[in-house]
Amino acid sequence: MRRAAEAALACLVLVASPSPVGASATGAVETGALARGDRAWQDRAASIDEDLARPDRIEEAVGAYGEAAASDATSIEARWKLLRALHFLVDFTHADEARKEQALAQAVAIARNGVPPDDEGKSAGDRAQLHFWTAIVWGVRGQRVGLLTIVREGVASRIREHAEHAAALDPTIERGGAWRLLSRLHGGLPRVPFVSGWVDRERTLPLAERALAVDSEDPGNRLVLAMALLERAPDRSAEAREMLEIVSQLVPRQSLLVEDLAIREQARELLGR
Repeated sequence: MRRAAEAALACLVLVASPSPVGASATGAVETGALARGDRAWQDRAASIDEDLARPDRIEEAVGAYGEAAASDATSIEARWKLLRALHFLVDFTHADEARKEQALAQAVAIARNGVPPDDEGKSAGDRAQLHFWTAIVWGVRGQRVGLLTIVREGVASRIREHAEHAAALDPTIERGGAWRLLSRLHGGLPRVPFVSGWVDRERTLPLAERALAVDSEDPGNRLVLAMALLERAPDRSAEAREMLEIVSQLVPRQSLLVEDLAIREQARELLGR
């Protein structure tokens, strides 16, 4: 059980692989802190070493998004993009451990503020993203403090609630990311009465299939489905292995270079067990 639970937390990193930032509708060069953050975010993996990014560009994104959030406390877009950038800094860069701890503490402080209610007229898409990245931040904290700690503190339930809100608002965000996350939570977390009694192993596979239905080519969706098949449908292990073989040979997308390298490595590790 412990190994499955640890795998569930490890996958919180992988289920979060973000969508690329798109160009503006007009094609014009945008200015301002958010736009500067977006440009730095696009270049976050411009320089990598041993499958991790050097932190220079993501630090620029963190600074710009932080500036945008500070100048407009009501901006949900600035908050979720800052959480996304801080997550990348913690899990996908060569930043030193002290800096990662500082970044995670900043992200947790933002996550504690929650998501504004829908009666404040905010974009459903931005609110979905804020729910999603808030869930991911709590998951990253769970990796640091340990599984039993987040279950006992109720953080695991908080992750689930944010993921469910994200899926309800926009089931397509991050190419089915909320479904991926929920699948891993139900598949790997221990079911503790009165604490995490909501965990339902029977939901692991259907949730993974929902993610794949959003984007059947996404390697993260294939990885999560393969894990669900191995755990819940052993009669389909050949199908799961085929998926893992495909993901293990993945040619990383340039827009998701470091994230795809991590997904590919996870698939290879699973095949080696």
